[in-house]
Amino acid sequence: MQLTRAQLDALYDIYQRWQNKTPHAIMPEEFEIVPYEEYRKGDYIGVWVGGHNDVDNTGLGQMFLGIESDGYIHS
Repeated sequence: MQLTRAQLDALYDIYQRWQNKTPHAIMPEEFEIVPYEEYRKGDYIGVWVGGHNDVDNTGLGQMFLGIESDGYIHS
């Protein structure tokens, strides 16, 4: 997976916020940081967060978050 430094920083923010509310892995096992200028134009990474959590059994809904190359997060 290729991502910019801004995307990685945003991904860490998402992980810190959602790690205990998401039953699946949020962070990729392998990734490569590429310069912003070399990142594919118009591309972004997406992350599913939320869902059923056996730890607190909240049954939260899921949300898909997109992270643009400049680190902007949107749902």
